[in-house]
Amino acid sequence: MKVKVSVDQDSCTGCGICYSDLPEVYEDDGDGISQVLESLGGDGAVIEGDLAEKAMELKDECPAEALVTEEV
Repeated sequence: MKVKVSVDQDSCTGCGICYSDLPEVYEDDGDGISQVLESLGGDGAVIEGDLAEKAMELKDECPAEALVTEEV
């Protein structure tokens, strides 16, 4: 499975669930707001395998519904 990941930074509340649970994909932008790692290509990066599966699961755990995942 391949998944395109991004973060709706306007919706993100900075709870940290995503970058705590999946630091291979998400990081703190310095202000507590989540972003996709630049090393992956930032917003719109395509990930696959276990990371893609974890990102899909984590999307449902985000209380602000700020994690955007799209199967590609």
